[in-house]
Amino acid sequence: MRRDFAFHDEKRWARLYGVLETTRRRRRNEDAEEDGVFTGNRRYRNQAKEQPGISPAIVGRLLDTTIFLSLKDLNLALPSYKEEVVTLDMLDDQEQQYQSMDGSLKQLAIQSSRYLSTWLQWSLARPNSAFRDEVVMVDEVEGEDGNSARKVPLMELPAINPNGHKWLPKEDWLASFCKAEKQQERKVLVYVRQTGTRDIQDRVQLPLQSVGLRVAILGGNVDPRKREDWILKRVNSIDALICNPLLVETGMDLVSFATIVYFEINYSLYSLWQSLRRVWRLGQTKPVKAVFSIYSSTMEAKALSLIGRKMKAAQLLFGDEVSGAIVPEEDGDFLMQLARDVLNGTKLADLQTLFADEMQVSNSLLGCPTETSPLMVPVLPTSQTWDEWLRQHSIGGLKPYSGRNNKQRNMDQPGQLSIWGNSQDG
Repeated sequence: MRRDFAFHDEKRWARLYGVLETTRRRRRNEDAEEDGVFTGNRRYRNQAKEQPGISPAIVGRLLDTTIFLSLKDLNLALPSYKEEVVTLDMLDDQEQQYQSMDGSLKQLAIQSSRYLSTWLQWSLARPNSAFRDEVVMVDEVEGEDGNSARKVPLMELPAINPNGHKWLPKEDWLASFCKAEKQQERKVLVYVRQTGTRDIQDRVQLPLQSVGLRVAILGGNVDPRKREDWILKRVNSIDALICNPLLVETGMDLVSFATIVYFEINYSLYSLWQSLRRVWRLGQTKPVKAVFSIYSSTMEAKALSLIGRKMKAAQLLFGDEVSGAIVPEEDGDFLMQLARDVLNGTKLADLQTLFADEMQVSNSLLGCPTETSPLMVPVLPTSQTWDEWLRQHSIGGLKPYSGRNNKQRNMDQPGQLSIWGNSQDG
């Protein structure tokens, strides 16, 4: 550093590795006569002001003097952690309204990318806000230049009235689940995504209170530096806390809570991980459980599946254990299972035995499963060669292929190919 930068090179350092805001201003009026007399060019003055921020270019300066550690590297025991996915069916009226809205907005998005954001946001949000009347608004282009737009109503979405029920299915489930957690002396942290102009936190609070739970809502109006103290003052007198995960994603210890419920899913993988780690961290004494609640056949169900694939890829990159309800092991994930077995020291079966298990081999050229040859179990005595074993068992009249110099394919049965050679030259 001392070799590359002088003592007063702060501005150069900030320009290379920080953030500089440059303002271009014309000289003061008294300096106007200094402008180019013959060219008419005006003279300007650039002022640079340093802003908070850092450039990725600084990584090259830090890597050789940096050690990256995670909790698993400290060899400190953490309580168990598990994930669950709860899939619920919508009410009939709720599902009909959602499918109609989703289909209409999807067609608009196909016709014009201007409606893509509208389709995604409403399809993700409406199932959880179906308790109220809402109107889908879209941008309508105005003017000949096509640059100005105004909001116009597209469709009305009347509130869903659960016949015979007081709450929507996910709300009803949440109340029952949190009540059961309270009986086990486990406090619940409920994450909600719609907390701005379409805030649903007050609604989520009502079914919890209806079953006798004590609930608090952490809003964005609480100063970030005071949020942890705000929670600590209330944690002993509440059973559940409702908030947006973005409010608690960094720098907070929420080990008083043992269960996390994602009433709505946050679609940032980084924020998802951070919000999970608020509870599962040093100081936690109870097993941690994260529950993702979704409505079936909705956009949020597809989004959770996509997040699971992204999380699996990230965990493989970071070298973490790939597990959890939203990152299920895919069928045929051979390489991952092989790596897991090798790392865990799993004793593998003898390869000859592994590949020579009893199996039925079809005689049919088309592989007909109903026409089979005798069982082949090539476990050879130490004193017997492969050729001797074949001649002894006379399987289908097959004779071994003796090498490239043998130009004959041995087929004693019509239509049966040799497994040692399938061409005249071997």
